[in-house]
Amino acid sequence: MRCAMREERHQWITPNAVLYAWESDLLSVDRDGQVHEVEIKCSRADLKQDLKKPKHSQGLLEHGSFLVKPAGVARSWGEEVEEARRLNGAVHCRRPNFFSFAMPCRVFRLNPPIQLPAYAGVYTVDEQGRIKVERSPKPLHGKRIASKELLTLARRIHHRYWNELRRARHAPESMLPDREGVFGQ
Repeated sequence: MRCAMREERHQWITPNAVLYAWESDLLSVDRDGQVHEVEIKCSRADLKQDLKKPKHSQGLLEHGSFLVKPAGVARSWGEEVEEARRLNGAVHCRRPNFFSFAMPCRVFRLNPPIQLPAYAGVYTVDEQGRIKVERSPKPLHGKRIASKELLTLARRIHHRYWNELRRARHAPESMLPDREGVFGQ
């Protein structure tokens, strides 16, 4: 998916990012400052489970609704940020401009089809790794990403990079690649 986003000339591509009240598998920002979220699903069960999440079931993506959680249930960091925004007068939760699912062709084409939200785009990936746009996502809103949010993404990927270097330095030798890039047994 990263390669597909690069081909579409997206300027910023970040995997596993928390920018909203949820974690996103892939966030990309196009040249117009529009954010695209891609949720990667490997199975039908995984896809069905994702559709139960509040971002779909409570209208966070489609309508910009704020998360409703039962009293006494802990909130994640992203959920806390959105709750603070709501309490300070925000009318809508932060969300991407576009949302899509990416999945293997067999997951998407298997019958009976899974009912996906009308706003969601669909990318399929075949056995050779080729990506096809089955359905383009519908715009959720037109607001560009703020510089502060881009800086947040940059900071997170920066820290992830340095953490990966630290882990590699302290990993057992069998977990490190040799000169040819092959990992030990």
